[in-house]
Amino acid sequence: MSVVLLQDHFYNCPICGKELKVNNNEGKDNYVQRMYGSFQQFLCFGPLAEDPLHYYSHLTDKNGKANTLSYQEFSMDLGNKSILVAHNFVAQTTLIKVDHNTKPLELFFILSPDFPYLTSFKRKVRTAITFS
Repeated sequence: MSVVLLQDHFYNCPICGKELKVNNNEGKDNYVQRMYGSFQQFLCFGPLAEDPLHYYSHLTDKNGKANTLSYQEFSMDLGNKSILVAHNFVAQTTLIKVDHNTKPLELFFILSPDFPYLTSFKRKVRTAITFS
């Protein structure tokens, strides 16, 4: 299992650079929290000129591995549709959800984005969706 250590810039949104809101509640409202235990959640809902109304979130383990990124999800606009991308670093998978009515595309590796420059990542996602 590969481990991703948080850098200082992970306390800011990698898409827009704004400071992330920190959610410390112990509630089990996130399915990853229910599966893997107690996490601290970092959130951003912010507009960008090129990618309006983006969403970004990541979770870190609250039990001893505070600098380890366990889960990351974000939405982005592909031009004709908005998608949700979820990286599960514990299971080493990437899920791409195109819409609510279809099963997500599951990749058994981490498809890493180049934040904040998502142009090449968007091409990779479009290719993955086309050939799935």
